[in-house]
Amino acid sequence: MEAFLTLKGIAAVYQNGAKRFIKAVDGVSLTIFCGETFGLVGESGSGKTTLGKIVAGLERPCRGSLYLKGKRIEPGIRREVQMVFQDSAAALNPRLSVADLVEEGLVIQKTGNRIEREQRVSEILDDVGLDKKMLKRYPHQLSGGQRQRVALARTLVVLPSVIVLDEPVSALDVTASARLLILLARLKETYGLSYLFISHNLAVVLQICERVAVMHLGKIVESGRVETVFNFPAHPYTRLLLDAHPHPDPQKKMPPFQLAESEHLLSTVSGCSFYQRCPKAALRCRRIAPTLAQKTEGHFVACHSTST
Repeated sequence: MEAFLTLKGIAAVYQNGAKRFIKAVDGVSLTIFCGETFGLVGESGSGKTTLGKIVAGLERPCRGSLYLKGKRIEPGIRREVQMVFQDSAAALNPRLSVADLVEEGLVIQKTGNRIEREQRVSEILDDVGLDKKMLKRYPHQLSGGQRQRVALARTLVVLPSVIVLDEPVSALDVTASARLLILLARLKETYGLSYLFISHNLAVVLQICERVAVMHLGKIVESGRVETVFNFPAHPYTRLLLDAHPHPDPQKKMPPFQLAESEHLLSTVSGCSFYQRCPKAALRCRRIAPTLAQKTEGHFVACHSTST
């Protein structure tokens, strides 16, 4: 497959107090191929959304390089990569109508005249499954699913190649969520899109993603084909995430331990960041940070216990 977007050694550090720093993203490298849906999972605070914003050009990394179609690019907003946010109500300007919200990208890009833009907006609205009568409505007059479709239409109108989807179905009910996922699959084929799909819902990731990366405290700890990572998890953190995910079987027993809160987000531990919570932790895990290494073809893990 052809690589469309490549990240190499991306890092984002934020100051929290006079002498304390948070490594929101810590040396992340990944590649998104043309036409694939790449999943990104992890606990809240693991750095998923920050990485998504960097990919979309909304945040500037303090270190690392981004490549678009093999060419290095400067960090910043670009037409080819757009983002749909988790909270559609907060992402949409309440003072603008649906027509103005969707047309805004075309105006910024100076695309076409007024009539051509109106025609384009009407076509996009139809593509995302919204009636033309919605054009004059405002965000507060829409349901959660309708607002998310408007947010999706805003990204599609400028014809991107990659869309970052940050928890796009987390605020929707089961029916609206299923319909949006079906819509995303159809739009992917129609527009030839690639997705970076950020989610806590592992079942959804398994359903729609080809590959997945697991983030913990700003680092990728495991990545590979989604079936491989979920069916044969090699990193203890991935296994804990899967054990913590609810199962529909009422007879299934809960795992013997629960995920604890992140204890040293601000610490300067030189070894593995998962050391304090890992059931397989050894002395070298505290001293030496593991690096991603290939376990099987296309399956990468950053864990000392899998290398022995």
